Amino acid sequence: MRIVVTDTLGTEHKFQKYISWLQQGGVPVECAAISYRLDNLTEVDSCEALVLTGGHDVDPVLYGGPLNHPAITDVDRKRDDFERKALDRALGRRIPILGICRGLQLVNVHFGGTLIPDLQEAGFPSHKSGSGECRHAVTVEKQSFLNSIVHVKEGMTNSSHHQAADKVALDLKVVAQSSDGIIEALELNSRGDYPFFLLVQWHPERMPDRENPFSSQVLERFLQSEIAARGTIQLAKDTTT
Repeated sequence: MRIVVTDTLGTEHKFQKYISWLQQGGVPVECAAISYRLDNLTEVDSCEALVLTGGHDVDPVLYGGPLNHPAITDVDRKRDDFERKALDRALGRRIPILGICRGLQLVNVHFGGTLIPDLQEAGFPSHKSGSGECRHAVTVEKQSFLNSIVHVKEGMTNSSHHQAADKVALDLKVVAQSSDGIIEALELNSRGDYPFFLLVQWHPERMPDRENPFSSQVLERFLQSEIAARGTIQLAKDTTT
């Protein structure tokens, strides 16, 4: 299975956590980093799944946010534009898509949603990890795709973010929230023939408790979904011949 993973464009250590996690699912996986710096958008056209990783704040221009907010200091518009193009290509091919942290926020914005520029300024407790891992409870919506993956109504996840989804795009729906009301997971309103589409605010690749269903089960289903994706891609080819 070949997965393209958006480069975090930060420390190599953080990026490698995604790769290590993806390779621990019991399925042979080949991972390739993609970014505007590598200028390799076409990698999406031959991969079997896409992971949108964490990192930079999304440019507030894209969602009508404050342009001079003091807490928004880590913006890379070239990364935003590149990853939105990668997302569109993956959506067009109907391959499995997993968005993590910034990945959730970027997809929500791309589909027309908005973000909370800074959680603490908006009156929410901090969701950033400090010297230790920030962990909190999340509640999962019944009959959601996420619920069919984790098989629990609530559980503990980690987090490391100062922004979050605010107005949710029309094509998406909230399927998990933290106790303070922060959106923790989004999925498509109508999955149609998408084998896997899930956006999570937590970091499954960083969880030390690998048996946690919000890490292990998400990974397992994501990797298994590639088999379904093959059938979808073949079906699309057949209908055009």
